[in-house]
Amino acid sequence: MFGITKDRARLQLQAERARVMTKKAKITFSIFSSIYILGTIGGVLICLLEAARRIRFYGYSRLPLWEGKLILASNHPGWLDIILVPLLYFPWWFRELVQRIGQVLIAPSKILKGEPVRPTFAEDFKHIPASTADEHNFRHFRWVLEGWNIFVNRGSDGTEERASALRQAVEILENNGRVVIFPGGGRDFKAQNNGDGIYDPQTGNLIIRRPRPGIGWIVNQTGATIVPIRIDGTDKVLPNKPNEKLPRLLRFERYFLRIWHPVCIRIGEPLRFPAGTDENTILEAYIQAQLNLYLETSKSKG
Repeated sequence: MFGITKDRARLQLQAERARVMTKKAKITFSIFSSIYILGTIGGVLICLLEAARRIRFYGYSRLPLWEGKLILASNHPGWLDIILVPLLYFPWWFRELVQRIGQVLIAPSKILKGEPVRPTFAEDFKHIPASTADEHNFRHFRWVLEGWNIFVNRGSDGTEERASALRQAVEILENNGRVVIFPGGGRDFKAQNNGDGIYDPQTGNLIIRRPRPGIGWIVNQTGATIVPIRIDGTDKVLPNKPNEKLPRLLRFERYFLRIWHPVCIRIGEPLRFPAGTDENTILEAYIQAQLNLYLETSKSKG
């Protein structure tokens, strides 16, 4: 009789644990799965835009889709870049979402069997391609971007914050994650005022902003692979500046997406360096890779 009572108490305890874990799983699912769901939806939208020829990919096969310890290093024409570059991983987003939903569904049965249950959506969250977002520009959207973005203070008083952002990027990479970096330190249109642009000598067009030392230091520390990316057209889809010809009250129109303007995303050959590589060597290799992408773009237009 005592044995039956003991078994019944054990089963009740397991059932209660299952209910608690299920409730926690639902809460965790609602918080963290939103990132994976948004990533998957964004990937579907990108595919539809490509089918409509609003977004064109070139060199997509060069992207090490299933590798970790990657730096996706891009020029930065417009606001949308911090969203578009992580969405290049849309097959990864979809796979991760499906796998994690499956783990949530079988969690209660594992608990009843006494098997360990992984924190499905919180674990490996660091593997999401983390974008580097300007802390000032996205201050009103931080609540949305928190957790899958590295916020960078690019102001003159943000030296310590920038150092912290670099350390955060190193930590992600050392955990086999992926980081999106815009090595020029801001959007491309600021190159003229800052005097850090690299220009086409024939046309005078901006190629890229000269990369800051940060990307060289990160690769020197981690040996991460750089994937050079060139984006063209996002500054026309979502303008960087308001139309000065319009009355002030109507200048909010700059925030409307002009999806009739095409966007071109070109991916270069990955650049691989062992840890400890000279930082200047890394920067020069990245600049050359961006020049090659620019030339590829010019030839395709010609």
